[in-house]
Amino acid sequence: MNRLDEARPQDLARPRAEAMAPVLRQATRDDLPGLWRVRYAVSENTLAPGRIADDEVIAQLETTGRGWVVEEGGEIVAFAIGDASGANVWALFVDPRAEGRGHGSRLHDTMVEWLWTHGLTTLWLTTGAHTKARGFYERRGWRCTAALPNGQVRLELTDAWA
Repeated sequence: MNRLDEARPQDLARPRAEAMAPVLRQATRDDLPGLWRVRYAVSENTLAPGRIADDEVIAQLETTGRGWVVEEGGEIVAFAIGDASGANVWALFVDPRAEGRGHGSRLHDTMVEWLWTHGLTTLWLTTGAHTKARGFYERRGWRCTAALPNGQVRLELTDAWA
């Protein structure tokens, strides 16, 4: 009998379960198809296809900011992009099929921590005034600083250590 014959069923399942565990990693330009799939899957803060060009996303990932993705089973299910030059959250989206698993929180915390390392003391973003996203950010300490004419609100987060 070899070692595999001695393995219990729960032991055999462990490597597969670990392979399916969510992975958080830095985003690259090769991730664009997955980013767009997630971005167009959301039902709030929607975006019409073609409104933002691939080149603009690549610039955010490689020049002015950094991005991160969460993968489940090799598929991108959430992403975030922080813009260090503009001190803002450029994007944070979770595929509706993957909501409630903590991906947004992991991405938020990773992105904000990275933005703080650039000496920024206040971050900003805009989102819909009556969205789940607004509540998500406000629960993490963001404060509404302006209601915008387009139905959006501006939220700001100040570094408590600055």
